[in-house]
Amino acid sequence: MEDQHVRDEKAVTFFDGIWKQGDYWQLESSPFEHAKYARQAELLADRRYARVLEIGCGAGVFTQQLAPLADRVLALDVSPAAIDRAVAVAKAAELSRVQQQGGTIEFRVANVMRFDPQAEGPWDLIVLSETIYYLGWLNSFFDVCWLAHRLFESTAHGGQLLMTNTCGGSTGYLLLPWIIRTYRDLMLNVQYDLEHEECFQGNKEGVSLEVLISLFRKEQIAEVQE
Repeated sequence: MEDQHVRDEKAVTFFDGIWKQGDYWQLESSPFEHAKYARQAELLADRRYARVLEIGCGAGVFTQQLAPLADRVLALDVSPAAIDRAVAVAKAAELSRVQQQGGTIEFRVANVMRFDPQAEGPWDLIVLSETIYYLGWLNSFFDVCWLAHRLFESTAHGGQLLMTNTCGGSTGYLLLPWIIRTYRDLMLNVQYDLEHEECFQGNKEGVSLEVLISLFRKEQIAEVQE
């Protein structure tokens, strides 16, 4: 098995190479992606979050939709090129975001497998959008399980985790439905409750896709009546 340093370098090399090509996955330009972002934001729009952690923010397109719902968003990506692009996108959107009374955004280059969410938590919302299957590709299943545990421990009581993954219509082996549902079940096994789940469907570049959107919640501690 590769040692941890090699896996970390592999992650940076792969994703930096992708982001240096521009909008490789069409996350900024695809109507399908924008509709998916809008649906995710709609599921979160019934509350305001004090502190949000977004893992694998890419160019920060969805980060911009999180900001109006939050006081503070910490957006992580392993790729310096992605963070550079996200900062540029954020600067372009700054005036509009301020007008909408959005919170502050901090973009940070970080490998979430080395990041300590508990040290900077607790988090009222954690977002894993089209991210966890790449973590599963680059790391052992135990490591991904341990990350899920750490995310749960760093989630505020009553806080949420939003996980979104393409799981149908794609030929990519990372996106096989049974693999995606294993990650979904992992979040249940670390004791998140499933608050809402749906299959978002659409067409991207002539391909019909299905996306599993799962919104989890950490149980709220009941107030003690005196």
